[in-house]
Amino acid sequence: MSGTMTEAPVRAESRTPSAAAGAATRTLARVEAVRLLRHPAVLAALALYLAQWVYSAYSGDDRYPVLHDEDRYTQVSLLLIAAGTLLAANLAALRSYRHGTDAMFDLLVLPPWRRTWALLLALLPVTALSVVLAGARIGYLAAQDAAVGSPSVAELATGPLVVLLAGAIGVLVARVVRSVVAAPLTLAALGIATVVGALQPTSDARWWGLVGIEDENVPPLPTALTHRPVSWHLLYLAALVTLVVATAVLRAGGRSTAFKATAGVALLAVIGTGVAQQGGLPDEVRKARTTAENAPSSQQACVEHDGIAYCAFPEFKDRYRQWAEVTGGVLRWVPPSERAKRYAVRQHVFLNTVDSGVVPPLPVARWAADDRAAGTPGAVPVGTDWGTHSELAGDHMLGFAGSFAYRAVTGEASADARSQAICRARGAITLWLAVQATDQTREAYDSLSGRSFGGLSLNAFNAATGFHVNAREQDLVRTLLTRTDAEVGAKVKQSWTELTAPDTTTDEAAALLGVPAPPAAREGEEGRCR
Repeated sequence: MSGTMTEAPVRAESRTPSAAAGAATRTLARVEAVRLLRHPAVLAALALYLAQWVYSAYSGDDRYPVLHDEDRYTQVSLLLIAAGTLLAANLAALRSYRHGTDAMFDLLVLPPWRRTWALLLALLPVTALSVVLAGARIGYLAAQDAAVGSPSVAELATGPLVVLLAGAIGVLVARVVRSVVAAPLTLAALGIATVVGALQPTSDARWWGLVGIEDENVPPLPTALTHRPVSWHLLYLAALVTLVVATAVLRAGGRSTAFKATAGVALLAVIGTGVAQQGGLPDEVRKARTTAENAPSSQQACVEHDGIAYCAFPEFKDRYRQWAEVTGGVLRWVPPSERAKRYAVRQHVFLNTVDSGVVPPLPVARWAADDRAAGTPGAVPVGTDWGTHSELAGDHMLGFAGSFAYRAVTGEASADARSQAICRARGAITLWLAVQATDQTREAYDSLSGRSFGGLSLNAFNAATGFHVNAREQDLVRTLLTRTDAEVGAKVKQSWTELTAPDTTTDEAAALLGVPAPPAAREGEEGRCR
């Protein structure tokens, strides 16, 4: 019962001037705000939030952030704070009931509706804390050397507004159901609705929930190719907050016409903004996607670095620094005459999906035509994701390294939309050049080889187009990786012509590189060779 009797006993609100009642409401709100911030549920949620941040920093997941994706990830993390706030606010609203002091509160200066209003005002500091957390998180990511893109203010504001809404729901539930069980059940229902929305990342229906979660298996897209009705969703959440707040005050005995009118207008706003979110993909975005997928050069800018042209969508223009680390790692063991050749790298997006489950091939013919028209013939394609924060991103990064190594080994970019096997000496040298390019490509190789059997497939996109290195050549590369890069690289340079010849066998490559030949392949293991 400690801390509940903070005002002098007065029996009727009419004896207290309006200004005094307002001051008392604000005083109670300050007291409840402090208690809310110190509540174990909020502190536990904050600890989990910070632990998630520390883990992502320690694991390297934050190394290559795309800020126009990271801004919406802040919403998901703040759901932890929202959950803690809902539980804490509900328990605060039920405090007098849980302690059996309801009758005593009838003697206080503030009637139930004003005490409810104070509890709702007490949510503002924890909401402000959420703003600080979201801003600090995106600021930390923006400070990373490899950060690309720009965050959206509307996306960053969504998470804190969800925290405010969750707290208001906690207060409303306490005014509707006087039981401590109701809040956990409400939280479970909201959690289920959020998960259901996450399982339908392409459905407009998900925007009726708290956050609009995207398919995280899809690589990042340029902002011009995305459609997230985040402004409408922000208005939708604001209308929901207003409706819940007004309903909670009315439920607590407030009979003001203003609250009734506010609730009615907010209900109409919830419906209107909710429907406005259901517009689907606009035609201009659909056209921009088609152009970006088939002929991206018109939407890109190029930069020259160490004699290589790197072309990317505007938000990803600084990613060339990471691409250059890979290309430089490949070319350092290539003879000077080969390094002097004209190389280019062009960023691509691949959005095709097939309902039958069959993975489609890349439109390599259209890409090649676009490269020729843009003055970068034979450009090596690269995607929009990068790093080893996920297996898929690591596979794509290694796939780019393999494609660039193939370009250096053969002197040409692949023009085949099918997945093709490169074997014998060429296959081994291509794979070795790709794997040793950087520490990150080596890490991606270790991950991929642990998940592969019968050789290794290198794909830079989610498509049925890429390279396959047979098991015997991969065995040779494993042996090469036990030696130092300098030792193997010197022999690669020395015997470049022989090692890159189409007919040089794997056994001959092993002899040239001074390592034992891998065991002979069994019948049917080699597959097609190019």
